[in-house]
Amino acid sequence: MKFNKLALAAFIGLSASGYSQAVEVELSITNLTHANYMTPRLAIAHDASVDAFEVGTEASTALAWLAEAGVIDDAQNPDSTGMNFEAALGPVDTDNGSNTWHRFGGLLAPSTTLTYSFDTMDKPLFSLLTMLIPTNDAFAGLDSITIPTEPGTYTYYLNAYDAGTELNDELNSTRTDITEEGGAALGGYGVPGVAGAGAPPIAPTMGTGGTGVAVTVGFDQDGNELASPTEVVDGTDGPVHIHRNTLGDSSATGGTSDLDSSVHRWLNPVAKVTIVVPAA
Repeated sequence: MKFNKLALAAFIGLSASGYSQAVEVELSITNLTHANYMTPRLAIAHDASVDAFEVGTEASTALAWLAEAGVIDDAQNPDSTGMNFEAALGPVDTDNGSNTWHRFGGLLAPSTTLTYSFDTMDKPLFSLLTMLIPTNDAFAGLDSITIPTEPGTYTYYLNAYDAGTELNDELNSTRTDITEEGGAALGGYGVPGVAGAGAPPIAPTMGTGGTGVAVTVGFDQDGNELASPTEVVDGTDGPVHIHRNTLGDSSATGGTSDLDSSVHRWLNPVAKVTIVVPAA
């Protein structure tokens, strides 16, 4: 990708008022898709000065790391140090003043639910983000809902968004017959190719031989031939917007996409979040 220059300071906004009482909630996340997995979930309790993402606004570098690679903190990928959500928010499981956050790890399989306890630490708002794989930069997001304080069960549905930080080429990033422009291998953060293609649950469903969807192998975004017919250019298609879904095709060895149109497509909503506030 071409790094977005929006500073991590974009998380600073108006100060919050009307704080909720501190409460530990039960948080359940359900993957509603047919065949897409979800990366470790970022849960943030925060005030109004924190804005993890905003539709119609260019993605922060922290959001790009999450949406393109599923990376939230330094431990997941040291190369993200200083640019990820850990850098933007502060230490994990700590009252950072404006927020507290936690990474709920492991892949969330299709049609499954995981449940956790989460201490909101007296913050009034809640956001949650997780990458959909295999995609280029799709993520499911819940943006700044008011944390309920009355005992009960509260349900929210999440749409899939496109971070706009990488072109949706829909190419299998484990392929070696094509490279990023300049010869670098596909698959790392900031280069073309869908994330998650090498994960054991996903690999058998992926094709090879696609020529590219949003951009064609061997050509730039304007349709001009590259010096090498096996290179893929990167680019952006921001700002953050509702994802148009993957295109896919029915060929496992050709076509435009390495995704399967009968497997990797979805309909919004893609996830359900349930918050249970216990009785006092």
